[in-house]
Amino acid sequence: MDTSSTKAQDAIDDEIKMHEQALQELKYRRNALAPISRLPPETLVEILSLLSFSAHDEDVPYLVWIPVTHVCHRWREIALSSPYLWNHINLTELTLTGITEILARAKMSPLQFKANNITPLSKVRFNAFGRQLEAHISHTRHLSISGDFQTVLERLISPAPALVSLCLTKPGLYTSCRYIIPDSLFNGTAPMLTRLELIGYSIGWKSPLLKGLQTLEIRMPSVQATPTLEDWLAALNEMSQLKTLILHYATPAVSVDNPLISESQRTVTLPSLTRFNIGASAGGCALALAHLVLPALISLHVTFMSWSWDGDDVRSVIPYVARNAHGPQDTAPLQTILFNGEAAYAEIVAWTVPDADVGVCDVGTMTKASASARLVLCVTPASGWRYGMDTVIFDAMLSHLPLNAISTLSALNNTRLSKEVWLSHAPRLTMLKRAFLVPTAVRAFREMLQEDAPPYVLPRLPKLTKLILSEVSLTALRTYHLRDMLVKRKEHGAPLEVLDLRTCIGTDRAIQLLSEVVGNVQGPTTTLKLGLSAFFNWERSVGLFDEEEERTDDDKYDDGPGPWYGSTDEDDDDEEDDDEYDDDDDGLYADSYIDDL
Repeated sequence: MDTSSTKAQDAIDDEIKMHEQALQELKYRRNALAPISRLPPETLVEILSLLSFSAHDEDVPYLVWIPVTHVCHRWREIALSSPYLWNHINLTELTLTGITEILARAKMSPLQFKANNITPLSKVRFNAFGRQLEAHISHTRHLSISGDFQTVLERLISPAPALVSLCLTKPGLYTSCRYIIPDSLFNGTAPMLTRLELIGYSIGWKSPLLKGLQTLEIRMPSVQATPTLEDWLAALNEMSQLKTLILHYATPAVSVDNPLISESQRTVTLPSLTRFNIGASAGGCALALAHLVLPALISLHVTFMSWSWDGDDVRSVIPYVARNAHGPQDTAPLQTILFNGEAAYAEIVAWTVPDADVGVCDVGTMTKASASARLVLCVTPASGWRYGMDTVIFDAMLSHLPLNAISTLSALNNTRLSKEVWLSHAPRLTMLKRAFLVPTAVRAFREMLQEDAPPYVLPRLPKLTKLILSEVSLTALRTYHLRDMLVKRKEHGAPLEVLDLRTCIGTDRAIQLLSEVVGNVQGPTTTLKLGLSAFFNWERSVGLFDEEEERTDDDKYDDGPGPWYGSTDEDDDDEEDDDEYDDDDDGLYADSYIDDL
């Protein structure tokens, strides 16, 4: 190509660039006329900061807001000149180059460092992470990291004057390793620290980092870090601003010589604590609760393991739990209580609002509802309990709790409350309006309501107007029993207004009989048209039957498996015979494990 042609092309290229620049300038001027372009830079920064903040949510992809900066030149320039928009550093999501670039844009704004699964196995990334964290710890405001980073913590010896929250999580792959916060961390200087979360990490209870905290969470620390009672109390005594305390196996060890201090000689008052979540052995929970005074507490979650076959250690904890389950600081009484029972599990949840248990049907809904509960008590045996310990625990807890304002009650899973337990506590359940019962809880409840109250005394549960039965098989015999109880309620002057049987199994005849006594019977969408004879034998006249006749006739109904369910129950008059039930869950229509109505 000759020289003249090259020069001609260069001239054309120059002209193209000139026109492109002119076109770009025209676009800038045109965009400037748009109403949104009249927003002051400060306002636009606020809007972008909201988008940036939303990206901190676990469910939102990291830096999802970045495309917004590509809308126009002005938006990008404003975003690049606003360090606060770039102060969230996710070391797991960014490349090494990306980390350097984001930190350069963040400048000296307060940083939020986050990293997951950082291990020495990726040496380049691990070392880069350590260097960046060490270089910027002076203006790091939030630090949340999980992984094998013990050596990184040992390098953080400079003060952290801006640090507000620190969350450290032990990696799951190295459970046998000891992870301990070194005494040299931040040179013991983090004056702004108000939130400390340690999962699988231990900290010395004399550490200056504990002072001034508002939230402290320690779960599953090293066994070697178990504090003495004196050190534990001394540390808590320095946390007068503490509002939330979560301790799982991070309480003092119970002495063999003195397993429980019934009348503690020293107590520590936490005047600001509103939420306390504690998990340990029964003795550990009792020891901790016995030495704490919590005048502002509005949420108590207690989870412990019983090592006693007959539940003696459980009984030692319950008074301390009850003492903190409701107090003068509470603005409303306990109004909802829920029992969740198994052969080797007992859970009691109580709320200060009515109907808080509505919708609780599985682990997920229970967890969600428990978050707002005033009291959650969960007990499991370390090896085994004698039969009926769950009922004993429920009885003991009810004896200590204020029940005079309870308006809604639920018994879930395989909860069993004996007739004697119901009779004992019914006089204090005068405000109960609704009850939700699973099959294993129905029979004793029915028998309690059928029994005549003493003369000149209100009928039991006088305000009970709604009864919900869950997945109960309404055989003919059970239907008669239920009808007899409902008739008795009317005779006592406390008739039931609503009977909810929507999840139950029964026939049209069963629903018809019950509707003759209760005006609003909500029956199942589909009723049985064929099946076991127990559901279709209506030869008996409606009335009260003696227990021997009931037992004999119910034996007749045991015809074996039917098309919808496993087998029929036997309504045995011997209470001990009810102990023998099948633990297998055959679904909605399983009948083998259900206690009789």
